[in-house]
Amino acid sequence: MIDFFVALGLVFIFEGMILFISPKRLKQLLKMINDFSEKKIRLIGLFSITIGLIVISIIRL
Repeated sequence: MIDFFVALGLVFIFEGMILFISPKRLKQLLKMINDFSEKKIRLIGLFSITIGLIVISIIRL
């Protein structure tokens, strides 16, 4: 359970860093994502989930 809270904390840290370091770039990225189809956004999400699971499984070995 502690690992879950550590992971959640890291998510907040990394997302906060993106907002803090380059808010202008983030706004541009969100505008670009708005032009993507829902299917493309879902594929990007699936790819991100897959990479995350691979990283976690490598770390847990």
